[in-house]
Amino acid sequence: MEVRSGIRKIVFIAVITAVLETAKFSLNAIANVELISLLTIVLTLYFGWKISLPSLLLFAGIESIWWGVSIWTVTYFYVWPVLILLTWLLRKQMNRFTAACLSSFYGLAFGLLCSLTTFVIAGFSAAFAWWTAGIPYDLIHGISNFLIAWFLFDPLMNMFEKLHLKI
Repeated sequence: MEVRSGIRKIVFIAVITAVLETAKFSLNAIANVELISLLTIVLTLYFGWKISLPSLLLFAGIESIWWGVSIWTVTYFYVWPVLILLTWLLRKQMNRFTAACLSSFYGLAFGLLCSLTTFVIAGFSAAFAWWTAGIPYDLIHGISNFLIAWFLFDPLMNMFEKLHLKI
């Protein structure tokens, strides 16, 4: 039975990763508007970090293969786990408002989190310049994340409840 359960988890992680990639590509044309943050929150709440973490790391790997390894693709390997951790820590207080605020905060902080890689590679001045140049995009990211989570959090959570998906 354990082998069957392990195979089921691997297949489920692959399917979730495919959903994440599809969600990412579906909104690629709109800068800093994405579904990945909300999906990360919902997946972590519903399935736990043991499913969401490997899915997001696989997602980051596929993004690196698809777009090539660069500073931003490297950041994906630590920024998504940060959101998983924050979601996990706030899971008992999570509702539509909390999810929207967390998603918004995350969008606003995304550039700052990503600038850590630039800091390691090029130092404080380069990281600060990179972060401040991206603030308008972080504002779009934060506002759009709030709206997306506000309108889609409850329907997504309800969908998972109705499907009775358990791993």
